[in-house]
Amino acid sequence: MAEKKSNQKAVPLNGKTYLINAYKGVKGWSYLPRLAKYVFPFIGYMFNEGKEDSDVIESVMSLLSGESAEEVTKLIMDIVDDVQVDNSGIDFDEEFAQNYDTLILLVVEVIKLNYFDSFQRLVTNLPKA
Repeated sequence: MAEKKSNQKAVPLNGKTYLINAYKGVKGWSYLPRLAKYVFPFIGYMFNEGKEDSDVIESVMSLLSGESAEEVTKLIMDIVDDVQVDNSGIDFDEEFAQNYDTLILLVVEVIKLNYFDSFQRLVTNLPKA
């Protein structure tokens, strides 16, 4: 029998605990094209050791400017929409005012819960050339 996946994860960030709920299949799948286009390259860049803070900030500024700015902003808001704090949904304006580092870390945690295991299994099960 296959191991049952956890549908929730409690993540402590900056003095609060956020309860992340896993996406249902269609919702999680529907985010993949936008995640692949905008977010996955940034996350890889952000966690690349040896990068200076200024390089990461420049990458964030590039991601959030230009033609993609509205789409990325909407995606980030969608990603954290099902997260709870203090037993209720997040009020985006109140929760993240002057607290954007928590937002970025929370987005990374939501992505890890929903996609990391699937991608790990996919990579290990790809046919060898």
